[in-house]
Amino acid sequence: MNTQKPIYVPADLGHLGSNSTSKGQVSHDEKHQFARVRNSRMSRILSFRHNLRRINNKRLPPELLLLIFEHVYADSMSDGEWIACSSQSRTHFPFAPAAVCKAWRDVLASVPRFWTRIIINLDTTKLSDVDTYLHLSRRLAFEITVTRDQRIISHARTNNDDEGAQAAAVMTRIVPHLYRCRSLCFELLRSSSLPALRHLNVHAHLLERLKLQCGIDDGEHPLVGSEVPEKWCFYAPALRHLFLNGRNFRDACATGWVERLPDLKDLFVSRYSGGKYRTGELHLHDILLVVDRLHRWFGTLQKLTLQDISFDGILTQPDGYDIEIEALSLRSISLSTVRAIFMSKTGPAPRLVHIKHELSPSAYHIRLTQADTLVLEGPFSRMAEAINIWDGNCLSIKCCPTFDDCTIRDIYRSWNPNKLTSPSWSRLEIENCIGFTAYALLALIDARDDAVQRARDRDPTSQAPFNNLQVLQVRGGPPISLADAEAFKEKLLNFEWHEAVRGITHRYAKASHVTVNTP
Repeated sequence: MNTQKPIYVPADLGHLGSNSTSKGQVSHDEKHQFARVRNSRMSRILSFRHNLRRINNKRLPPELLLLIFEHVYADSMSDGEWIACSSQSRTHFPFAPAAVCKAWRDVLASVPRFWTRIIINLDTTKLSDVDTYLHLSRRLAFEITVTRDQRIISHARTNNDDEGAQAAAVMTRIVPHLYRCRSLCFELLRSSSLPALRHLNVHAHLLERLKLQCGIDDGEHPLVGSEVPEKWCFYAPALRHLFLNGRNFRDACATGWVERLPDLKDLFVSRYSGGKYRTGELHLHDILLVVDRLHRWFGTLQKLTLQDISFDGILTQPDGYDIEIEALSLRSISLSTVRAIFMSKTGPAPRLVHIKHELSPSAYHIRLTQADTLVLEGPFSRMAEAINIWDGNCLSIKCCPTFDDCTIRDIYRSWNPNKLTSPSWSRLEIENCIGFTAYALLALIDARDDAVQRARDRDPTSQAPFNNLQVLQVRGGPPISLADAEAFKEKLLNFEWHEAVRGITHRYAKASHVTVNTP
């Protein structure tokens, strides 16, 4: 049975039918008047669609297309650098517009600087396209990323595809252009598919960022033999950001190559499964020695990140290491290794220490006594004992289901009445944790105020800082009542609480006396 579609009247035409003789009915004349209005609007829509077909993308003049692409290119840049984005995005410039039609591709191909960021997906990009992209950039400096489709990688951990052969073929095409490459990134599934640095005999004077990372460590590159390279032939004096898998970093350490990079600011070492391989071993000492020498010789290294590494040994040298850098991030590293790092340091600790773990390790025996900012991410147990021997300013708890009211009570109940622990602590940040309550945090703040007051009364002449908790920031937390929000505002200088479920945010800054409650 065919039913007539309902007719919707625009707001500015609402007066039509207002004088109908009975409810739910319209007169014969009113029906014709409405039909004329509807037909007029439909005619305009059909005319617009017809004109749109006539003026399609192929008819746009090249000059106008070029102007549009110049604006898109400008939006993709910041201070002369490509804005960082996910290599998995389907909207990268210039690849997304180049896929529209030949006319657009021809205009894009005429501007070499559009092609100075190249993204190669081993699952979708043809080898001939790699040559084309490198050619289109002419002789300009460029950056290139070689990656996999994450949807395929998530199901391919046991898949014996030809990732290694594909990566080798792409690298063969890149090597002749490395002299003008500013950033070279490989993000693959297996360590055996990554390029082997010991076999790169090139000069890359412009290279500032080198990233060779994988999802799993399945062994060596096929070309790597048992011999340790006697001479390192890869020359990249401008490197500032170095991200290496464990096996490539092991080779780089064997020749002292890393510690001779004067501008290195960021060092990231990941994915090493350990084991007595004939090609050599990676020890904790190797990394700490590199950090020590870079800091002493050049003073430029700011951040060290270690992720998913099972060292062949964690013995350290008796006189320790200087690791006084800006930030240290330890992800999926055994806590015995974390303890060895901080037990072997000489002088101050890094300003920021970030420890992330997916398991539920006990954090009590990590003596993080001097990190100004401590970030604990993951389901740690016995957190209170580690926090109470920490002497920093900002404590950040992230994605921690074990951070609950019991943990909060353990923190302040173990405070020594004769000696205030963590005297500099003044800021607490909590992110994506919902196992605690506002009541427990209010009790923590009150207990802190009492402990600080006792410390000041006990030694009025002391110059040591005794800080109250002054800043609380909760993102993705449990619900909070308006009464509790007002109580936090009374006790703190700055307060922000975002509820995970309702999406409501409570903000208060005493300095500016601004209170905001937003949905």
